[in-house]
Amino acid sequence: MKTKWYFFFLTTVAVSAILYAFPGFKADEPAEIGVLMIGENRLEKFTGLENGLKDLGYSNKEIHFTVKNARDDEELLDKQIEDLLQTAPDLIVTLGAIESQRLKAELDKKKITIPVVFAGLAAPKELGLIKDYKSPGGMFTGINNYHASISGKRLEMLTSLVPNIKKVHVIYDSKIDVSKISLKETRIAANALGVEIAPCDASSKECLDRLWKTGKEGEAILILPSFRIESLTEDIVKLTEEKKIPAMGLYDFEVEKGLLASYGSSFHSQGYQAARFVSLILQGNKPGELPVELPDGIRFVVNQQTKDALGIRYNEDLLKLAELVHPDAQGGRNP
Repeated sequence: MKTKWYFFFLTTVAVSAILYAFPGFKADEPAEIGVLMIGENRLEKFTGLENGLKDLGYSNKEIHFTVKNARDDEELLDKQIEDLLQTAPDLIVTLGAIESQRLKAELDKKKITIPVVFAGLAAPKELGLIKDYKSPGGMFTGINNYHASISGKRLEMLTSLVPNIKKVHVIYDSKIDVSKISLKETRIAANALGVEIAPCDASSKECLDRLWKTGKEGEAILILPSFRIESLTEDIVKLTEEKKIPAMGLYDFEVEKGLLASYGSSFHSQGYQAARFVSLILQGNKPGELPVELPDGIRFVVNQQTKDALGIRYNEDLLKLAELVHPDAQGGRNP
């Protein structure tokens, strides 16, 4: 009997020691999670993260978020990263590539080790955030949203959906690494498809100005990843409506705002999926040992109202594969 109780005592002590070694298990204190977002468009990722953690059984008493929203200001983002690191959170969730890259630079500079989960970004290995997809190493892991890799597929979807396209204006951002990688993939696909493309650099105001002047019937727009381009969504929508030009985006929110179509993983689903990584790390797993995941799903979304308003011919067989949305007057959607 004494032997039995001895082993019970040792087991209890061992489990307690492990639990209190976990980030977040701090004697009745909630786990402190920092969240970095470059702008309002990525708020849906945070909503997905919250919903995912709630569905995993976490309550507000167990988790406390400190959310930093840079409102599309890169200098403010750098300042917010400094402020966040001073609070020494148990874990940080980044909602995109620029947030992840700026954070890693600061962590490396100050030699700080904090687990980081990226809630959806393209090409994390190419950006230097991880060493390998199966064994990331270091302090970063999360969701590869695959948006750089499927840039060529997105061009193929666009030109298949609208067969009469003669030229595609590709909006990218020369100041964003992921956007430049995506442009490279798009060029390769364009050569294979025999499609003429015209890159348009959104880091310059001249990009949209030129499209307003030169955009015409028989042309289309393809959008590549960039927080800067995300912030221009309403301007691009207005351009496509005025010029009657079909446009293919990455996210469902772009379609809900008026673009013709999108092909990619939604912000909400990326955040929701990232919640699993947060949970695993809070349970004591090392981020460097958690394999980076691809998106749980890719959505092909078409705006029914925009489709009808453009008055152009579509590939009806491909349309049957699309998820049609019908944005209401308040900007919501009714699938």
